[in-house]
Amino acid sequence: MNMEKSNYWFALLANIGVIAGVVFLALEIEQNNELLVQESRYSMIENQKDWKFFLNGNPEIAKLIYASDTEELSDIEKLRRFDIISGLLLTWQWEWEQSQSGLFGTSELPVEGFRALWKAQNIQMEWPELKLVLKSEFAGFLEEEVVKYRPLDSK
Repeated sequence: MNMEKSNYWFALLANIGVIAGVVFLALEIEQNNELLVQESRYSMIENQKDWKFFLNGNPEIAKLIYASDTEELSDIEKLRRFDIISGLLLTWQWEWEQSQSGLFGTSELPVEGFRALWKAQNIQMEWPELKLVLKSEFAGFLEEEVVKYRPLDSK
């Protein structure tokens, strides 16, 4: 009888230990998920900073990107500009995809930043070719939120 009681208590303690382990594991997973969200947000900010430094840190690149009239650029410069801008848009697309899947948590996509860069870079002329590089869902998002966007006071 004494042995049965001991086995009962050992089994009960073991089961409590298993339950405690599962609870601890759930808490660890939750903390890990929050860490992943924070890392995604940080990655988005780093991407934006890196792009701004790249676009503004080199006078030759800045000349290509911020050209008011792209017709003044040579064919090679136009190709370089297209490649740089398509790279930027692919980075935006990655950020958009991450935000759609909830990996940025409650942080919002920096659409105002997209609009400011779009306007500063005079991308409208290249847009028909650029959107072919992008996923159609993201191209539609850009079309509505950036390309065709007009502030309320200018409508």
